Amino acid sequence: MEPNIKEEKIAQELNHDINEALNRRIEERFRAALFLVDPNLDMDKVTVVSDVADDNSLSVDGVDDDTIDKAMEIFERGE
Repeated sequence: MEPNIKEEKIAQELNHDINEALNRRIEERFRAALFLVDPNLDMDKVTVVSDVADDNSLSVDGVDDDTIDKAMEIFERGE
């Protein structure tokens, strides 16, 4: 494998690993924010999916919009 191709492949793998780590961190932080809003949430029924590679998208399912909005406020404040 040529050095440039090898370096590019390593860079792509590293970028993928970094994105995955960021996704997991964001998902954990948002789940924590949801729990702060409503400690009685059944977190087994809540789905949080982050995708930093896709314009920092965040999908949340299993929770009403009002709870999501309140959690987003906490998340954005970094609490």
